[in-house]
Amino acid sequence: MKKFLLIITILFGLGSANAFSQSVLESTRVSGNFQFDAQSYGKDSLIGAQEIKQKVLSNGFLNVLMSVGKFNGGIRYEHYLDPILGIDTRYAGSGIPYRFFEFKDEFIDVTVGNFYQQFGSGLVFRSYEERVLGLDNAMDGARFKIRPSKGVEFIGIIGNQREFWGKSAGLIRGGDLTVSISDLFENLLPKGNSLNVGGSYVSKYQDNNDSYYLLPANVTATAVRANYSTSEFNIDAEYAYKINDPNATNNYNYNPGTGFILNLSYFPEGFGANLNFHRIDNFDFRSDREAIGSSVMMSFVPPITKQHDYRLTTLFPYSTKLNGEIGVQGDFTYSFPKGSWLGGNYESYVTFNFARVHNLDTVRTLIDTTTKLPLRYEANSLGFGKNLFFNDLNIEFTKKWDRKIKTVVSFINIEYNKDVLEAEGAAKYGMVHSNTLVGELEYKFTSKHSLRTQVQHLWQTQDSTVHVPDNQNGNWIMFFAEYSYSPSWIFTVYDEYNYGNHFDEKKLHYLNFNVAYTHESSKIMLSYGRQRGGLLCVGGVCRVVPAATGISLSITSSF
Repeated sequence: MKKFLLIITILFGLGSANAFSQSVLESTRVSGNFQFDAQSYGKDSLIGAQEIKQKVLSNGFLNVLMSVGKFNGGIRYEHYLDPILGIDTRYAGSGIPYRFFEFKDEFIDVTVGNFYQQFGSGLVFRSYEERVLGLDNAMDGARFKIRPSKGVEFIGIIGNQREFWGKSAGLIRGGDLTVSISDLFENLLPKGNSLNVGGSYVSKYQDNNDSYYLLPANVTATAVRANYSTSEFNIDAEYAYKINDPNATNNYNYNPGTGFILNLSYFPEGFGANLNFHRIDNFDFRSDREAIGSSVMMSFVPPITKQHDYRLTTLFPYSTKLNGEIGVQGDFTYSFPKGSWLGGNYESYVTFNFARVHNLDTVRTLIDTTTKLPLRYEANSLGFGKNLFFNDLNIEFTKKWDRKIKTVVSFINIEYNKDVLEAEGAAKYGMVHSNTLVGELEYKFTSKHSLRTQVQHLWQTQDSTVHVPDNQNGNWIMFFAEYSYSPSWIFTVYDEYNYGNHFDEKKLHYLNFNVAYTHESSKIMLSYGRQRGGLLCVGGVCRVVPAATGISLSITSSF
């Protein structure tokens, strides 16, 4: 009898294990994505393209994610052999810089390893990745999220940021609390209205090894925010304060940092309006006080300017000046009623946008006569300084005439302080003034065949009468054509020509050919041509893109 019971117990255990294994297999999900970018480089002295010994440079990554019930995990392999020009060369190499394990249920999430996180709008903390810019400041440590009741969430983090293939010198600790008043008290507000409030606290610890300056080892930043929305209106505001944080990007001054962001939106039927204001003072917050460029950034300020995507307008991208700027932006969209003269029977709308950014109204007093550095200064709380950084006025009219024809006409006027934004204050260009006119036509031959064309023209002048022999000054014209054969093929050709350059040898064509093929979740794109040098910006963060001539290959896939 005992032997029989033992056999039954073993068989039952094996059956249970088999059932458990089957259950685990059924609940297991594996997903991921892959990207490979390569570019060849040929010498082209006319545009300043440098010769590369390797001839071909490449970047690539593979993400693999697995989930089993409430558990998630993943790794990312990366290679930069060597990095494509414009990506920081300190990324050179290969390895697995990103791996994590996570448990998640309705009450708590726990993550160990690498993770990305943002508190509020990102003023005091944002850890994120922007692969196009070569920016990755992923955290390496631990994070937990607790939801004790409906409408309440607390996030706690600790760890170091990624710095290329290593970790930053500073240890980051922080917490963020978000409370939805409308969820906690369901009958407090009118139906369809919501109110959220929140607060953040972040601390960075880094040893003071400087023999001259007395530097704070612990730098803390706090922020409070609120958001109220209805079916037609939204207001969002955040204020942040950071104690003195002398570092390499603010000339080691001891002023505290402040940041204020205000966003207003009104969107009744057929109309939309957005007004944005922000004031940023000494808020370049990093986990290593010696870092420069875009390395180990902790703070993020959403750009106050429109992010243009037309080729010629990208000659003048704006990058947020974290150490001091004040700006305002307005965006208005009006949809013409169907059946009206401009509305017709299809979509028709006009968009107007303006943005203006200045330096802060400050009084800087020299305190340290030994190093000649302005270690403290006074700033007017809401004063616009006399130095204009950027001004943008643009209008765009979009009309769909019938099922086959759609047109877009845009006019963009930009004033761009190139000395401040690119020449680091050196008097080389003065203010650059540009006007760009764009006409776009899209024609659908059939449901599978379509053609999109653009003509862009840019008129450009600068205040300085002394012209620097670069490739960007003077008037430009661009022609663009894109043929699509849905769902797989896209063929593109475009040419940028700076026919108005003040130096005859710099009047050059930048001709490009692209072909892209898409199959299910995979895409292959092959390009050949000239790439003009300049700034590439995404979300108000920029990197320098050098001039280049050659072939580019990009492959992306997900599974």
